[in-house]
Amino acid sequence: MNSEQPSTPDLQYNWAPGEDPKTAKEIDAFFRSPEIERLKELICDLGRRLWQKEYVDGNGGNFTVRVGDNLILCTPTMISKGFMTPEDMCLVDMEGEQLAGVRKRTSEVLTHIGIMKRQPAAKACCHAHPPTATGFAIAGAAPDRLLTPESEVFVGEIGMAEFRMPGSPECSDVVGRLGVDHVAVFMGNHGVITRGKSLEMAYWRQEVVEALCRSYLVARDVKTGGKIPQISGESAEKMARSHKYVSENL
Repeated sequence: MNSEQPSTPDLQYNWAPGEDPKTAKEIDAFFRSPEIERLKELICDLGRRLWQKEYVDGNGGNFTVRVGDNLILCTPTMISKGFMTPEDMCLVDMEGEQLAGVRKRTSEVLTHIGIMKRQPAAKACCHAHPPTATGFAIAGAAPDRLLTPESEVFVGEIGMAEFRMPGSPECSDVVGRLGVDHVAVFMGNHGVITRGKSLEMAYWRQEVVEALCRSYLVARDVKTGGKIPQISGESAEKMARSHKYVSENL
C-alpha cells in the first residue's frame, strides 16, 4: 500500500531569486537547460490545443512564462500556434528586449509584461482569440456572473479593457492595470488574455472563459427573455472564498 498522501502537483516554474544568468554564455546555457526545454515543449503542446480548439487564427495568440527575476520565455511572432517547435521559443527580459532565440519574439509580449510587472501572481499569461469570448470583447460586454461554479472559482469578474493597438505601450498599460485584480481580461475589439501562476492555469482559464460565454448565450436563448437562474446564498459565498484562494495561489 502506498504510504504517501495524495497531492496536487505544483505546476509553477520556481526560480531562485537573485540568480538570473548574466553573461551571454550563462544565458545561452540557461535557455538550453532541461527545465527550460520542458517549458518550451509545454508551450508547444498548449499552442496545439489552442489551435485545435480554433481559439487562434492565423498567427494569433501568444504565451509567456516568467523564468527568473528579469527573464521571460515567450512565443515568437508570425507563427501558427498549432505548429510551433521548442526551437522557435524566445527569451526576453522584463523590458521586452530579446536575449535568446533564433526567431523574433512576439510583439505582444509587452502586454503580458504590463501585467507581470504589476501582479507578482502573474507568472504566466495566455492571449488568444476564442470566437465567442472575443465577440463579447468586441461588444464591450461580459456574461452575467454566478452562472457556473467553474467560472466563479477560476475566473470571477472579467476585466474590460478599451481597445489599444496590440503590442503598444498603451495596450500594455491599459491591460496591465486591469490584470492586477482580474485573472481574465477582455481586450476590446481584440481577444482575451488570462494569467496564472503556471502556463496550464493561464491556458485553462481561456477554456473556462470561452465555455462561460457560449453557455451564457445558450441559456439566454433558452430562457427567451426570462431571467437566467444564478447561484446564490451560501453557495455563492463559498465560491467567492474559493476564488480568492485560487486567484492568489493558482
